[in-house]
Amino acid sequence: MKFLLLAICLGFIGCQSQQSDPAFVVLLDSAPKGLDPRFATSDASAKIVGLLHAGLVSTDTRNGTPELELAESVEQPDDTTYLVKIRDDVFFHDGTPVTAQDVEYTYMQLGSDLVKSPYAGTSRRIKTFTVVDDKNIRIELKEPHAPFFTDLSMGVVPKAQCDGHKECPGNPIGAGPFKFVSQEGADVRLAAFDKYFSGRPKIDEVFFKTVKDDNTRLLALLGGSANLVQNAVAPIMLPVVEDTPKLNVESDSSFKYTYIAFNLEHPILSNLLVRKAMAHGINRRAIIDYKFKGRAALATGLLSPAHWAYEPNVEKYPYDPEKAKQLLDEAGYPDPDGDGPKPRFEIEFKVSASKFRKAMATLIAHQLAEIGIQVTVRSYEWGTFYNDVKSRNFAITTLQWPSVLEPSLYRWIFHSSNIPTPDNRAAGANRGAYRNSRVDELLDQGNRETNVEKRRQIYSEVQQILARELPYISLWHEDNIAVMKRGSEGYFITPNARFEALKQTSFSAADE
Repeated sequence: MKFLLLAICLGFIGCQSQQSDPAFVVLLDSAPKGLDPRFATSDASAKIVGLLHAGLVSTDTRNGTPELELAESVEQPDDTTYLVKIRDDVFFHDGTPVTAQDVEYTYMQLGSDLVKSPYAGTSRRIKTFTVVDDKNIRIELKEPHAPFFTDLSMGVVPKAQCDGHKECPGNPIGAGPFKFVSQEGADVRLAAFDKYFSGRPKIDEVFFKTVKDDNTRLLALLGGSANLVQNAVAPIMLPVVEDTPKLNVESDSSFKYTYIAFNLEHPILSNLLVRKAMAHGINRRAIIDYKFKGRAALATGLLSPAHWAYEPNVEKYPYDPEKAKQLLDEAGYPDPDGDGPKPRFEIEFKVSASKFRKAMATLIAHQLAEIGIQVTVRSYEWGTFYNDVKSRNFAITTLQWPSVLEPSLYRWIFHSSNIPTPDNRAAGANRGAYRNSRVDELLDQGNRETNVEKRRQIYSEVQQILARELPYISLWHEDNIAVMKRGSEGYFITPNARFEALKQTSFSAADE
């Protein structure tokens, strides 16, 4: 495969020409869906928005810990009050200063009848928002909400441009390190912002080009027409780029979390012994070695081992097919014909149409067949697949949470109040209908508690319960992988795979 791809590249006209675009070219595997931070829910949009728009704080950091950005200081005199001072040296791309009025508009209009942002919950938590003066704000919440500090990472938009409109009209204007130049279809061009408070980026222009085909992205890298691809080269293809002198491959741990979700209302999967048997029947380490070339870490739950709230002492499910068979026997699903061809039961595994994810699911199905479970893998285009997941129209499925920074995400996923209904499929992400009153209680406490050590204890118990009751099979935390053209310097990988490092990255045209 490696030699075939190299041969194709040598015959591909794009591989023979040097990069003509003077910009730093970043290839994306999906198109951004809007550049207004109040509506940026897709991964591609969020990555570009993070460079265009700055928030009071930023979570796009080296270790995922929130840091001040537009805010000079954020003080919390009590559990519900936040005193924010905005820096004096922060400006929008049109040269106007960022003011408290802009911040008030950005936050307090999220839940308005006009804007109706997906992040409207943030404004609904605010009891009063007081503009003390142009650079000082006092925010009082209706009740303590521990994740509110990270909520302050919402990109601030200029009131003068956006007021009276659902989305900001005209070209996007933010206060981030790069300003908008143009957008043609799915491709976006940005330029360095001279007045960015921490210094003008070293890169003059960044060009985000959407290339959905895996092979085309790889060929662009090999041919020198791209500077950076992050998490958009299949791990199985990495040996090709690692052996290419003009490319560097860097990887680091991430907060991504891949899992198998159960429909807990399914007559078979409602049995905990069955779920535990399936967990023991999947050889996750072999899949990591084969499919990810070792570039992933085994997961024990939603949180990565690098996360401050991670609890290592939970029930684990090492690969043990004999134990899996024993658990299935105890669950009432004995093997009907010993080592014969008949399965203990049959089940459907729904996945997206991604070739990589489908191949991974097929491998898992093969492993589960070894313990007597016949698994049929069915793949669907994303819209159909995701609607089925939200409608609980699945037995088992696999998905990924791309960036688990704030442990309050547990509430969105596992609180019984967040189980989608036929009338409201967007009610929450508890799509498998998990119910546990103690977990509900803990998750409510975790959202209110602002003391970090007490929160750690709360989420420790949450992780222990979920590992025992197994609404998800935790699979792995995939590494973030960046492939860069040689000559790029200063780039680093953040746990949430954003492009924060482009603020300080440089590249030498002489190395092209």
